Amino acid sequence: MKKVAFVLVFTALVSAHAYAAGAPGEISFDLSGNWASEPSSGFDDTFGVELGANVDLKRLGMHIDSKTFDVQGRVSLSYYNWDQSVPGNTLDYTRIPLFVGARALTSLSPQIKLYGQLGLELSFDDKDTMDYFFRKQSNSEVNFGITPGIGLLFPITNQVYAGIGLDYHIISDGYATLGLTLGFSLP
Repeated sequence: MKKVAFVLVFTALVSAHAYAAGAPGEISFDLSGNWASEPSSGFDDTFGVELGANVDLKRLGMHIDSKTFDVQGRVSLSYYNWDQSVPGNTLDYTRIPLFVGARALTSLSPQIKLYGQLGLELSFDDKDTMDYFFRKQSNSEVNFGITPGIGLLFPITNQVYAGIGLDYHIISDGYATLGLTLGFSLP
């Protein structure tokens, strides 16, 4: 199941790149290091990674006439692994969320952009539990939810940017993430 999800996301990212490439600043890729709060009682908070792609919606034929903000489509794939110590064992909670949504950006100054985003999340989860005989059991499931977020982007050069973002994942065993981002726009 995980391999199929990775293949689908990779295909979507490559397709988005092939479709949207060619116009300056209309597509970007980023990598984030994220702190994630505990998703379920007893599991510790953790750090994870997120790979994302952003495409200006004008490139996809959606024209939003606004002088104050731009709108982008966003796709990202993340990986988080929480753990919990129990007598004689360690339980893991692995979550691989796929986010598909939109992001509205506005300039706070020539060098700082504020964004708000909202999208759907499809999460591939594996959660360990202990049964009544103290045996470790692993449960796999797919969960759906929504994820609102807010953040700031800071250009480093014309094509490289840094950012900070806060997202809340409204899903079974909801959690929050706070991330530092480094990204680049295609020329």
